[in-house]
Amino acid sequence: MDRDIKGSRGKGPDSTPFAEADWERVGETLRTLREMRGMRTRELAQAAGISISYLGNIEHGRKKLTNRVLALIAKELGVSQIAIMRPALEQEVSAS
Repeated sequence: MDRDIKGSRGKGPDSTPFAEADWERVGETLRTLREMRGMRTRELAQAAGISISYLGNIEHGRKKLTNRVLALIAKELGVSQIAIMRPALEQEVSAS
């Protein structure tokens, strides 16, 4: 796990559980889950209390998904946080 990490990675609400290299993969999963539930970006962003541009940037891997926002989005999508994180975790396991 010697990846370049941008931003705070850890346990605080504004930290991220993902290395920057995983942001795009996690964003794709998030977008897929949102679309499977028939939600528009605007709907999910408003429900989670975040800006539409921030959600769009997360979905395109340009911004980090913090622990706090991960919890809010997972709740609004009706999925576990691990469902959003799974692709990044699988990649970490296969790389070890």
